[in-house]
This record gives sequence, structure tokens and C-alpha cells, in this order.
Amino acid sequence: MSHALILIGGFGFVGRNILEALQERDEFAAFKPVVVDDLSNACPGHDETAVDRHIGPYQSPEAAAFLSAITAPARTFVFLAGETRVAESKDRPLDFIEANISEPARFVLQTIQPGDRFILISTAGALFDGSFEISVTSPYCPKNFYGATKAAEEMILEKLVSLRGGAFSVVRMTNVFGRHSDNKKSAIHAFTRAAIAGDTVTLNGDGRQTRDFIYAGDVGFGIATLAERMRRGDAIDPVHMLGSGASVSLMNVVEAIEKAAGKKLNYNRVEAADLIATEPRDVVASPSDVRVLLGEAMTPFEEGIRRTYEYYALRN
Repeated sequence: MSHALILIGGFGFVGRNILEALQERDEFAAFKPVVVDDLSNACPGHDETAVDRHIGPYQSPEAAAFLSAITAPARTFVFLAGETRVAESKDRPLDFIEANISEPARFVLQTIQPGDRFILISTAGALFDGSFEISVTSPYCPKNFYGATKAAEEMILEKLVSLRGGAFSVVRMTNVFGRHSDNKKSAIHAFTRAAIAGDTVTLNGDGRQTRDFIYAGDVGFGIATLAERMRRGDAIDPVHMLGSGASVSLMNVVEAIEKAAGKKLNYNRVEAADLIATEPRDVVASPSDVRVLLGEAMTPFEEGIRRTYEYYALRN
């Protein structure tokens, strides 16, 4: 009998890449994917994805009834829901507390059963201030309110899953880019779409701020790998990292997109001091930490940009 891998928010950007990994790789054949999604951030084409699903809020009684009927030998949850808009967190702090702490906590208490496995998808960059290389043992020091809510979510859900008799692990992602990112407004995706359309974009700051970018296909593989290890009963760490272990500047992003497009990107540079002040200057994850789930199977940055460009070009 198949083991249920339940993706809460599974038709969004990261969820779709997890589904592709499950469907394309033999090592994940033991899983039967299940999706709960309210479609508020679903990527195009989700209706053509052949998985069991419940369409509606994960917090609803209907979703609870749907999940309670899943009687696979064991259930693994991948929790992808929540608020992620860093710039908005300072203006809507109570919304972020509700979406990233209160609602997930209620879900765990109402849904998780003894023997369940729970993978929380979290953030790497927002938990830290950008002044050092991030490792899975780095102490929390978020630079914005979004990061503070994610830090609290990690700690609270770990304890609640344990109280419910489940196994818990966190995956902290750096900056993810790639296929199924149609709803993303982050720099790589906005700049790639602009390069195809011939539009002009805004480049905030001096362009030298750096991020650790990871291709979405690698993220899908890494999360599915953790789920498989938990299914097998392997010893796992409480915190995992998914990134590339390398830093790339915003100007490097521009150059890679121009190379993929074969033409210059039109952009205007603005100081955006208030926005820049809420974000870490530099983000890079420990190379040894990211290899725990990925090994050496990481897509080179320029190759990931090329695939992302091709994805959008075919949809244009």
C-alpha cells in the first residue's frame, strides 16, 4: 500500500516542483501524493495534475474530514502554507502572526496523529541578519517581522507535533527560482519575464546585494528525499537546509538573464532605502549543510536561469 505524502499548499510554486520530483523519479515510488490547496496562489496547469486533492482552505472542517479519511500506512505532511511577503510584514504584523503561527498551530493540534511525519517548509535568509554564513545551527536573528514569525513557527510546531506523537523536521530554503513560478514577483522571475516582453524593470539598491539561489527542481528533489528518509525510518536531523552554498549578486542575476535571452535587460536603478533596510545584505548557506539532502545533485546557477527563461518563453 502506498504511503500518503500530503502537500498543504501543494499547487503553488514549491509544491508543483515536489509533485514533479515524485512523478519523475523512481526512488519516490512508495508515495501517493495528496494535495490540499485553496488555489489562492496556485500555478497554471494544476487542474491537469493527476493527484488526489481537496480544494479549499486547509483550516476548514471539510479539509479536516478529507484528511481524516486518508488511511495509508503512515502519513507524511509537507506544510507549505503561510504568508511570505517580507515587505508587507511590517504593515500587517497580526496577519502574519495568524497565518504563520496561529493557523498552523491549530492545524497540527486538530490533524496530526501518532506516527504521522511533519515537514515544515521554512526560510533561511529571513531568519538571519545576513552578516554570516548560515548553517542549520545558527542562532535566530531575523531582520524583519516575517522572519520573526517563521522562527516562532519552527519552535512552536516542533513542540506541538511532538505532543501529538508525530515526527518533525524543518527545511529552510534560500532563494528559490525556476519552473512553476508564474505567481512569483521576486527579482529573477520579474526580470526574466521583462527580458522576454522587452519591458523595463526596477533594480533596487546598488545591485551588489547577494543571495543564495537554488533551482526549484533541486528543492522538489530535496524535500522528497527528506520525506523518503523519514518514511524509511532513517535517523534525521531536526533542521535541514536547501540552497546552493554559493552567493550571487543581483547584477550577476541580470548578466545571467541577459545571456539566456541573448539581449540586454532594460532596467532603472533606484535607491529603495526603506526596502533595502528590511532585508539582509548578503545570504549564503553552508555548502556542507545543503549537501545533506542534495549531495552533488545541484543545478548550476546559469543552467537554472536558462531553464527558467525557457519556461517563460514557452508560456509567452
